[in-house]
Amino acid sequence: MRVETLSALTPGQQAAVDAFEKYGNQKDAAAALGIAQPTLSEHLSKARKKLAIDPGITGRLAELGVSDLGGVHSAWVELRDKDGKKAGNAYVQMGKEDQANALEQIERATDSAIDRISTATPMAPSLIRVKPADGLLFGLLPLFDAHIGLSMPGYGLDDAVARLVGGAFEAIDAMPAAGCIAIINGGDMTHQNDDSNQTPQSRHPLPISANYMDTTDAATDARIAIIEHAAKKFDRVETKDLIGNHDPATAKIIRAAMRQRYRNHDNIHVDLDGVEFWHMKFGQTLLSVHHGDIRRSLKDMALALCQRYRTERGLSKFHEHHTGHLHHIKETRFDLGGVHFCQHAAISRKSNYDAANIYESDSILQGITYRESGGRKSTVEVHLE
Repeated sequence: MRVETLSALTPGQQAAVDAFEKYGNQKDAAAALGIAQPTLSEHLSKARKKLAIDPGITGRLAELGVSDLGGVHSAWVELRDKDGKKAGNAYVQMGKEDQANALEQIERATDSAIDRISTATPMAPSLIRVKPADGLLFGLLPLFDAHIGLSMPGYGLDDAVARLVGGAFEAIDAMPAAGCIAIINGGDMTHQNDDSNQTPQSRHPLPISANYMDTTDAATDARIAIIEHAAKKFDRVETKDLIGNHDPATAKIIRAAMRQRYRNHDNIHVDLDGVEFWHMKFGQTLLSVHHGDIRRSLKDMALALCQRYRTERGLSKFHEHHTGHLHHIKETRFDLGGVHFCQHAAISRKSNYDAANIYESDSILQGITYRESGGRKSTVEVHLE
């Protein structure tokens, strides 16, 4: 017998990794191996825990028999007979001297692998969920008025991003694992619209903690972090960026970035149908979102929404319309047209303008879950200090 290859993974795990790298998604990889997709996901999950490194260098490390970066303790050995035919697999232990030699090889292999990775075009991320989701549930995570570019004493861009991402993560973790979640940027995410640092219409000067380029970069990174955290829990993620009165240009920038990142991803869908409204019919519930700066009465808005979504309205029993803009929570059951208006608080902390005009509402982020049969199942509220 002779040793052909060494791998830190079991044969099943190695086959799953190889198939996923070849096909780029779990569905096709599982079909090629003739196994169920959950089985493939389990193999991939265990493989990644063993390797705990970038997929771009797993091939080289597998040749070295690495089970983790802290030391090489064991490996699966593929055996071949004298004719080169596979004769089985064996599990072996490595001694300390072997481990030291292998670690030196790992360091050299890692350096060369990083060079290769830096020149490669990354694929959209592959994400593995930790538990099955309930297809009879739908989650909504509206992100209104984050204003991450706002400057206040002791508060700036980094604080605002941490506030947004931390609050969203907490809501996602507390929400039931639904078949789908919609993560909607409801506008005014970046505070400013360009480097003039003024509101586009009124030209009101804005206190800014960073230039517009840095703020849009931070907003994009925050959106990606939130989306991919949700994708670990939910079967599918719908995402949409809407314009606000502070930053109508930003929604288009972030939308373009999301479109490019997830253009080849099976489970993350970027809604490209405009930047002013979002709607979704799930079972017996119709959901719609707008920033909330339209100056019309509730009666006029209810009639307009019923007309705008008249087909979806005819196929559903419940309609919730979500807005922000006014920086405080207000829920009104408005019976004419059967629209339930839901006004959300701002994610950002209070500005000097809020304090001067005695706007004392709490900063709250909500995650809402709906039943396919209609209406809400639960509402998670994260109070942000």
